Amino acid sequence: MNDFMNTELSPLERAEALADKLTTQQQAEQLTYDAPPIPAAGLPAYNWWNEGLHGVAREGTATVFPQAIALAAAFDRDIIRRVGRAIAVEARAKYNASQRHGDFDIYKGLTLWTPNINIFRDPRWGRGHETYGECPYLTAELGVEMVKGLQGDGKYLMTAACAKHFAVHSGPESVRHEFDAEVSPKDLEETYLPAALSGIPHIDKSIAAALNIY
Repeated sequence: MNDFMNTELSPLERAEALADKLTTQQQAEQLTYDAPPIPAAGLPAYNWWNEGLHGVAREGTATVFPQAIALAAAFDRDIIRRVGRAIAVEARAKYNASQRHGDFDIYKGLTLWTPNINIFRDPRWGRGHETYGECPYLTAELGVEMVKGLQGDGKYLMTAACAKHFAVHSGPESVRHEFDAEVSPKDLEETYLPAALSGIPHIDKSIAAALNIY
């Protein structure tokens, strides 16, 4: 049995073992959101693009919850976690159904680009409804609860949450890929990073150490 299929190893060890089996080209292809299959490694095609900010998005009928900004207005951690759990159950069910039909298309995967933990300061950004508002503390607290709800507490993740976007992201949407977002070190540490770093205690320490953020 290949090491990357050995469930006795840690996820990091399995990922490293898998990477060792792939060519540089194959590794690069797996970094795209529409990763192609690699039959020799037992990897099916996988599309990483799926979202669940207030319900499973764009993939048939699903429960629709209030937008994130409205959920945050409840100031209730438990509600956020329960919403995340419901989204995870539906996303998992849709994924299982898609897999049975050999459907690996966009919006069918278990990786959800949720929650949006950007700090909402300027309504001209246009995506404030996706966030938990302008409070760094509230955003951090609710972001953690959403991640816990989406991923569950079992041996395997219900879904894989991906907090977005980069810190200080919330500039003009139309030029977000080129906009130079500059803030003071004080503002970065007190306003923009608390939510982004709130999940660090849950990250594998070896990974965090490598990132120099633990």
